[in-house]
Amino acid sequence: MLLKVKYFSVKKYIKLHSGFTFLELITEVKSKFGLSDAAQLEIFDETDTAVDEDILLELLEAHPDLCLTVRERISDEDFSPLAHSTPSSPDTHSSLTDTMSLSSSDSDLRDQGIPTGRSRSSKEDMGSSTGKVSVSEAAKEMVENALLRKPGGEDILEEYKSENSLSHRTRRQLVNILASDMTERHGRIPSRQQREKYALGIITLFPSLKDPFSPKGYINQDFLLLFGAETSSKLLEKWDTSLKPKVIKEAKHLTPSTVVCRLLKAAEKLTENEENDWDSDMASLMLLLHLLPPTAGRKRRIKISPSDAEHKMVHFHKSGCSIDEHLRGLEGKQPYILAVGRVQNRIDTFYIAVDKQLIPCQATCSLSAFDELFKSHYVFNLSYDESLVHLYTFVQTTIFNIDVTSTDESLHVRELRAKILNEN
Repeated sequence: MLLKVKYFSVKKYIKLHSGFTFLELITEVKSKFGLSDAAQLEIFDETDTAVDEDILLELLEAHPDLCLTVRERISDEDFSPLAHSTPSSPDTHSSLTDTMSLSSSDSDLRDQGIPTGRSRSSKEDMGSSTGKVSVSEAAKEMVENALLRKPGGEDILEEYKSENSLSHRTRRQLVNILASDMTERHGRIPSRQQREKYALGIITLFPSLKDPFSPKGYINQDFLLLFGAETSSKLLEKWDTSLKPKVIKEAKHLTPSTVVCRLLKAAEKLTENEENDWDSDMASLMLLLHLLPPTAGRKRRIKISPSDAEHKMVHFHKSGCSIDEHLRGLEGKQPYILAVGRVQNRIDTFYIAVDKQLIPCQATCSLSAFDELFKSHYVFNLSYDESLVHLYTFVQTTIFNIDVTSTDESLHVRELRAKILNEN
C-alpha cells in the first residue's frame, strides 16, 4: 500500500506491504527522508494528534488518504523532555541531574571545587554524537524555514550574516516570530520538547546567541519561547523605575523590626559599606517577601518567619569556603540563588542551585539573578517552595502577567497588587 508522509515541508509516498508494523514504517521513513538510524520519531495525524503504535493501522483503514506528519523526538540525555506543568502545581518533578550536561565552563567550576554532576565517558559521547547532530540540524532547518515564511524573518537572517550578531530589538523580533510559529504549529501551550527544539534551533542557526554559561546554551531562550520577549523582560524593565519604590513605600508600614529596618536602609542606600547587608535590589526583594510572608501550608503546619524564608531564596557564600560542603548539607529540590563573594553587598558570581547542582548565572547583578531564579521554575518545571509561594505568585501574576485568571492567589497577593498598581 502507498502511504503519504510529511517531514517538515516535504511530502513523500512510502510503499509498505499490507499489515506492516509500526517499526517498519519508522524504518522506511528514515530511509526515505535520509534520517539517521539514531533518530527517534513521532507520528501525528492532520489535526496534530499523536498517533500511537496500537491504533496506527486502524486509523489508516478509516482514513486511507491521511497524510501522516513525522517529527523527531529529542531523546538523548541532554535534551530529555519533561511534561509541562505550571510552577504552582503541588508536585515537584523528579531529580534534575539527568537533564543537565557538563557545560563548557565545567573545568572552571571544578577549579573552584564546585560539583558539576555526573560525567560521561568518551564512548558515550561518541555514541550519541550522531544523534545530536541530526537533532541540531533538524531544529536549525525548522527555525530557518519559519523565518523565511514570516515577514521580517529574512531581515533577521541578513543582519546576522553581516554582523555575526543580533541587536536587542532584532532578537526580540526573532523570538516573537518563532513563538508565533510554534503556537500555530503546536497550540497555545507547546510541550517542553517542542520549546527545547526551537531553542536548540536558535543557537544552532545563530551560534553567537548561545549562552556559554548555561548547560545547554539556552535556559533563558526556553522561557522566551514560552512567553515571548515582551513578557520575559518585564521584571528587569519594571523593577527599578516602577515597582521597587512602591515596595519600599509599602514596607515602611510594616512592624519596624531590626531586620525590616536594616533592609529598608539597604534598599534606600542609606548605609555605606555595610558588608553584611545585601545590595539595594536584593534588599528590596526581601522587603517584598516581608510584605508577602509565608503561611502554614499542607506540608508545614508551623508558620516560618520571612527572615527564615529568605534563605529559601538566596544564600550568601563567602569566597574560598567549600561550596561542596554547603550543597551536601541541603535538602529539597526547589531552586535558590547562591551568591558567592568576599562580602555580602558585593557579589562576584551568582549561581542557581537546584537539586544539589549549580548552574552559573548569566547575571552580574542580584536583580538579574532573581529574574533567572524565577524563570528556572518554568524551565525545569518545578513547583514553588512553599515558603515563597506568595512571593513567586506575586511576581508571576503581577509582574510577568502569567496565568493571572487561572492561578490560585492568596488574599495578601491580591491586596498588595491592588495597592501597588493603583498607586500614583
